Amino acid sequence: MRSMHLSEGSDVKQKILVRILGPLKELSEVSALELETSGDESVLDALRKLPEKLRERVLEADEVSPDILLLVDGVEVSCLGSPKKIPVREVKEISLVPVVHGG
Repeated sequence: MRSMHLSEGSDVKQKILVRILGPLKELSEVSALELETSGDESVLDALRKLPEKLRERVLEADEVSPDILLLVDGVEVSCLGSPKKIPVREVKEISLVPVVHGG
């Protein structure tokens, strides 16, 4: 059996599942979608590929909006580092959860 090693920064395309939860589903009209990415992109780069209405709600000044909980493979993103620095080549799933609270 042959194996192939791909170097970091490889331009190999991969698909990431994006789960869309709560009221965000109304913007996207689906509960999940797939984004095609390349190995040298970050999680933030992947989020920039979201459909326009959803992207405008999730990103604020090119950062994840403070009222969006971003999970990367089930882990809250602040435990992993900045979305700008998390490489998508290691990511299988992103979940977007709006934070809804009252006073």
